[in-house]
Amino acid sequence: MSTLAPSRPDTDGSGTPAPEPADPGRFAQWRSSWAVALRMARRDVRRHRGRSALVVVMVLLPTLLLSAVVTLAYTSDVSGAERIPQTVGTGQALLEWPDVSRTVQLPDPGAGFSSVDQDARPVPGFDREASTFANADAVSRLVDAPVTPFERWSARTTLGERRLSLDGLSLDGAIGLGEKLELVSGRWPAAPSSDPATPAEVIVTPVAISRGVPQQGSFEVTVEGTTRTVTVVGVARAQDLYSQPALVTAAPLVPAAAVGNGGWIVLGTDPVTWPEVRTLGEYGFRVTSADVLLHPPAESAYPAELQAQAGDETQRMGLLVGLAAVMLLVSTTLLVGPAFAVSATRQRRTLALAASNGAHTPVLRRTVLAQALVLGAVSAVAGVGLGVGGAWLVRAATADQAYPPFGGPFDVRWGMLAGVAACAVASTFVAALVPARRLGRLDIVGVMRGQSVSPRPSLVVLALGVVLALVGGVLTLGGTGVVDLSGATGNLFAGSGETLVVVGAFVLIVGSLLLVPVVLAGVGRLGTHLPTSLRMAARDLARHRARSAPSVAAVLAVVAGLTFGLTGLESDTEQRRMEYLPTTIPGEVVVSAFSETPLTADAIRSAAPGAVVTGNPVFVGDTQQMQEVPTTEPYDSRFVSVVPPGCEVTDTLGYLTDSAKGPQCSVAGSLANGSGIVLTLPADELVRRTGVTGAAAAQVRDGAVVLLGGSGGTVRVAQGTYRVDPQAQTVQAPRATVTSDAQVPAVRLPLTKESAGRLLGASMAVAAGTPLTRGWDTTTPSWTVREADGSAVPDATVDRLAERLGDEVGVQREDGFQREDRMVVAILLAVFGLLILVVVLTSTALTLAEQQTDQATLAALGATRGTRRVMAAAEAFVLAAVGCALGVAVGLVPGIAIARPLTAVGWDPLTQASRDGQSVLVIPWADLATVGLLVPVLAALLAAAGIRRAPQVTRRAT
Repeated sequence: MSTLAPSRPDTDGSGTPAPEPADPGRFAQWRSSWAVALRMARRDVRRHRGRSALVVVMVLLPTLLLSAVVTLAYTSDVSGAERIPQTVGTGQALLEWPDVSRTVQLPDPGAGFSSVDQDARPVPGFDREASTFANADAVSRLVDAPVTPFERWSARTTLGERRLSLDGLSLDGAIGLGEKLELVSGRWPAAPSSDPATPAEVIVTPVAISRGVPQQGSFEVTVEGTTRTVTVVGVARAQDLYSQPALVTAAPLVPAAAVGNGGWIVLGTDPVTWPEVRTLGEYGFRVTSADVLLHPPAESAYPAELQAQAGDETQRMGLLVGLAAVMLLVSTTLLVGPAFAVSATRQRRTLALAASNGAHTPVLRRTVLAQALVLGAVSAVAGVGLGVGGAWLVRAATADQAYPPFGGPFDVRWGMLAGVAACAVASTFVAALVPARRLGRLDIVGVMRGQSVSPRPSLVVLALGVVLALVGGVLTLGGTGVVDLSGATGNLFAGSGETLVVVGAFVLIVGSLLLVPVVLAGVGRLGTHLPTSLRMAARDLARHRARSAPSVAAVLAVVAGLTFGLTGLESDTEQRRMEYLPTTIPGEVVVSAFSETPLTADAIRSAAPGAVVTGNPVFVGDTQQMQEVPTTEPYDSRFVSVVPPGCEVTDTLGYLTDSAKGPQCSVAGSLANGSGIVLTLPADELVRRTGVTGAAAAQVRDGAVVLLGGSGGTVRVAQGTYRVDPQAQTVQAPRATVTSDAQVPAVRLPLTKESAGRLLGASMAVAAGTPLTRGWDTTTPSWTVREADGSAVPDATVDRLAERLGDEVGVQREDGFQREDRMVVAILLAVFGLLILVVVLTSTALTLAEQQTDQATLAALGATRGTRRVMAAAEAFVLAAVGCALGVAVGLVPGIAIARPLTAVGWDPLTQASRDGQSVLVIPWADLATVGLLVPVLAALLAAAGIRRAPQVTRRAT
């Protein structure tokens, strides 16, 4: 091993000592040398376009992704002055419908708002039973400024065979509200007449147009049961607090449709100040003031109840961006490391020639590091630019949604993005730093002779890697309770589990990366038992660790991250599968009404011709809640309960009882814990659903109670009433009045998920029209749609039901538990597999380039192209297999740790029992095998396919 040193001649060729050059200063000399290195780097980047493009892509993609995510996150986080256009427009403030209690808030009520336990001051002349339009004068007198009222409402319409639900806004845009309500074409609508038979004028927004609403002409809408004909007179862009309405009118279509769902925009020139906001809070108002958003008060002036919330969201966003930048730095460094190892290794001969001619070690290092700076700067700038452009396209594509996910003004944080770009450049610099530092130990003679073997692994690095890996593993598992650290540390880490996991995972990864050279050396020793091609590949990886270690480390990091994510995801998916309950018999469809809109069996049959439609009536005890105007006076509500042995009737009243036996006794009935549904199907339909035959079927027809699980041929069923006080502040245990208490025959189904689906999730079922159900009040919240021949309902029928019945009707076919993340898993496997292939093939290409002399020798001795392909394939396979195996082993530790908190809280859907503390752990061996086996094989095939032409054979000089 030789040490690089300058070899400056001390004569000018004539025997006269050469004059000493003028010392321009250390900084000037350093700057000049870096300028030369950068010029050489730019030339080298242009000459080796393939290698340069690889580095650019590896740095550009994560930079692009992070830049887009940061931009979209801040765009969707609408706060402060950004909220002004969509809330107050050109007004001074927005007042929302007052609460009955006094309120306190932060300058931006969206960041902090709360009611206090004190009645609000009454607003003179304010009528809570009237609309915002009727109360506009009272609010105007209170704020001593003109106001314009607005109301939100919901409408339903039918376009062809489609039923749509549309959000509406009543606001007079003719007064000029800027971006809040901006006319695009046509004219502003006139205020609708109070006569429902008179057509009303509306303007439509891009949200309505995207859903098929016409931009001109007339159509009918239904608001709160009143149908009106509306005529489109224009197109406008409208913004509300958190959504974009589809229809806009100058005044409500139905005056009583939206009482309490609106507010007032304060006009005029006088700003609403912070003291005035606090005063309006005494009246129960929630106030968004433009002046306060632009000039917020000091945090000391915030309400004491909300001071803890001030700045939380901003700090959280900054923390997330900081963590993402660190991950960008680490991941990019690992991914780009092999490419710079390739570059430095391929340039060994050139650099050795420069060193032999007097180049200093710093000069050689600058040659490599300058390439990293050039490529990193190009990649960072391109990545940030493309990320911002991609974020703009995503926002534009989702702008016409009713609830746009990125509804705020396009917010580009150039300072933060500059930090992201700096991290990208730093990652490329760090990736090049390791091979650059090795140039200080460059063996000039060995390189010139074509010999380059890595030195023996350092025992110090080995010991440090083992210690870090063990400590990181223990901290990671201990942070989630998998390993109990209380005995060793006491309360030192109490309440800091998340911090332990993060720190432990980082330490574990660093320790594992330090062990890679030692593992490669061990692979070289174990390779003696492998076939010839694999043995040569294992030995090559061990001998040239300077080249192979960065590649294996990159594969390790990629696979570890994939293993960690998939283990947590698979465990969470398994828990959701365990807690899934079928909605009905497999293949059937359940149609549910989510609103008060009447839904009939005829409407369902018209959307599903030929199908069998059956209503699913259920027992209703609280009939007052079904009335259009619920009463405010105390009344009696009915109940029906199964009373298990050893229980009293009051023990079965679910959440209403204060009995200690409540959880064990309230198992079936209208107030049962969990499902309080009592199904009352026609006898024949109940027999069909339950699948019982013979004597059991006859019992069901005669009025037997159908239950899930348990034992015994009869059960005690109690019926009665309990007192309800709608104005009571808290729920009190009622005194039940029992009107019927008798033993009833019971037909028991197995306590399985299939049986629960057959009962439509009910806790008990009874045939309608039998003695037990006589006098029951029932309602039909859902219908079952099935094919007469028992086959599954076709997709076309399901789609037609959803389209014709509208947005406020649920249509679900029972297909069993369905994973919603299959596409996510497939994308993860594809992306991570591609990253592994790029890293492995890059390293393999370097290996083959270095082995040109050996390849030529083998060809001269008669080796065929097939032999050389086998050697290339073995090189790629061993490198990928070692990296994947290490990655799975390392990634399982944080994967097991994250599975515990993800699945520690759960429940048994059949018994309603809590499953807290019983975490679920599922290791996705199939997915990991796909990466750990398929990717190395694919890499081997691609490497073999890259061997096309025969190597150039030259005559040896000796």
